[in-house]
Amino acid sequence: GQAILAPPFGLQWGDSPDKVLDWADAKKLDATINMKGATPALYIVRVSSAQGPLPGHPAYALETRYHWGKLFEVTVHYGAPGMKAAKVRVDFDKLKTAMTVKHGPFTPSNKQEKKGDGFIRRSVSYHREPVKGLLLMMSWTEVEDTLRKKRSARFSLLYRNQNIIPK
Repeated sequence: GQAILAPPFGLQWGDSPDKVLDWADAKKLDATINMKGATPALYIVRVSSAQGPLPGHPAYALETRYHWGKLFEVTVHYGAPGMKAAKVRVDFDKLKTAMTVKHGPFTPSNKQEKKGDGFIRRSVSYHREPVKGLLLMMSWTEVEDTLRKKRSARFSLLYRNQNIIPK
């Protein structure tokens, strides 16, 4: 039942980091590898482009997480500095609708609003677990600069396969 929630970008659950690193290299993308001595099981690769969105995709960054070298989480990041919040919101709503049609309705998870230093930060997230251990999460963040009357926004879509990680 893995195919019901396959990760994006042609990736497969349990893949090694090589697949993403080879793709980043072939497409001349920036790749950041994050490994912490305190958590040796976790290996994170973040891929982004210096020239805007990723090739053939509206996303601006792709983050993959590995447990002992096996892919268990993929986050696709949308929105970039300078993008109008209203346009990003339309993109978010379109993607959420498409994902709802494909995987069923999302449940609101968390909603926050923080004010301080002339900024208002709002965030909201939704989740869906179409199959036990397979999680989809969408989160939206908007930052309003009350002094300059400007707003920026981004959102992300997370795919997570808990079944890769031993209990």
